[in-house]
Amino acid sequence: MRSAEADQYCIVAIDAAKYVNTAMICTIFGDILRGPFEFDGSQTGFQVLKKEIDQTREAYQLTRVILGIETTAHYYEDLVRVCDQEGYMVRVINAATTAEERKKMLNYTKTDRVDLHAIVQSILQGRGDTSRKKQESFERLQTLTRARRRMVDERTRCINHTRLYMDHIFREFQGKNVWKDGKNQVVKVFDEFTSKTSLFLMRHYPHPSDIIKLDAKGLRALSIEHNLKLRDAVIDRLLRYAEESISKPKEALAGELLLLRLKLDEFDLIQRQITELEEVIEELLLETDGGILLSVPGIGVTLAAELTAEMGDLEVFTNAGQLIKMAGTNPVVKQSGGKKATHFAISKQGRAPFRGIVYQAGKCTAIHNPDMNARYRKMKEQGKLTGQAYIAIGNRIVRLAYAMRKHQTLYQSTCPDYILQKVIAGKLRTKSKQAVFFSRFVTV
Repeated sequence: MRSAEADQYCIVAIDAAKYVNTAMICTIFGDILRGPFEFDGSQTGFQVLKKEIDQTREAYQLTRVILGIETTAHYYEDLVRVCDQEGYMVRVINAATTAEERKKMLNYTKTDRVDLHAIVQSILQGRGDTSRKKQESFERLQTLTRARRRMVDERTRCINHTRLYMDHIFREFQGKNVWKDGKNQVVKVFDEFTSKTSLFLMRHYPHPSDIIKLDAKGLRALSIEHNLKLRDAVIDRLLRYAEESISKPKEALAGELLLLRLKLDEFDLIQRQITELEEVIEELLLETDGGILLSVPGIGVTLAAELTAEMGDLEVFTNAGQLIKMAGTNPVVKQSGGKKATHFAISKQGRAPFRGIVYQAGKCTAIHNPDMNARYRKMKEQGKLTGQAYIAIGNRIVRLAYAMRKHQTLYQSTCPDYILQKVIAGKLRTKSKQAVFFSRFVTV
């Protein structure tokens, strides 16, 4: 914009949408050369856009094209790609930036024309990121890890619905309040609600009458036949809870039994899909430089893949602080009237998925990484809240991950019990995957 030829540039603002995109062409002074026009999101629409740009450039003798595209959901991504291929310089504008520009214009109306003017002003002020082609592996990794995260959420909802139906069918199956050691305690039948044994009984013998009909002998026979590993104490507790249950008769629970079966089918399907995704994610992770993060205790395959995917290609960053700001976990300083400044709040102005991963990384390493656990305990002694400590450690993990990926250096632990081979064996279950890790990140 500061060059002598800047007045020969044209700015194209694009408001992307699912079906119909809107564009406007201006000079660097904000003068409108071509008023708002519409084009669809296919190749025919792109040709309309290209034709309008070419005609405007020819009419006003302009040399270079700068496009500004607002990040509307995922609809802008293909448009950015084809504009990159055409040779246009593309600036990707965050939707929050255009919202702030509308406020500066004192215009609280939101229309396509207002949005286009906001995009133009954002470009003129140097806002947005220059479009760069993502490496295919990072793009695929981000798509798959985010899909897995959504599936995990779906699995959680599915489990919650299953618990609801079991409350109607056999409430005590999930546990019962009993007097133990001088106080009331909830004693569960199974430690894990979704264990193999629990799922088997919910599918085939969900009602108390089914358990009573089987009796101890039948339950032991089932355990042997299907390898359920039912201990005598569990069998006795299950039979006792079934006999004491006040659930409705099985005939009156036909609807709940049907819905339970359907939810169990849904749970099995989601579980298989997650397993399949995790296998592909593991392979993709080892193809990227992010595989080196597996050397960090407390960071498993999934978390390492999510961190790598959200961080993306590190060539576009010069320091780890930029990544922390992109996540929105950077501390916000608040100080006024000579009072002591506070740093407890975070900006929350970055990517929400990345922010969640940073928090998860802080939590997992604070628990399972001896080095980070020591830092966590020190923060707690200093008065930090648990969430604040997790975010602080998560930011440290981002800095550590940036350095490890940038320089391809393995994790250096201060713990004398740290053994790299043992750490990797606990994360990569197959010998072939372990061999891939050591050949890429350890063997010189």
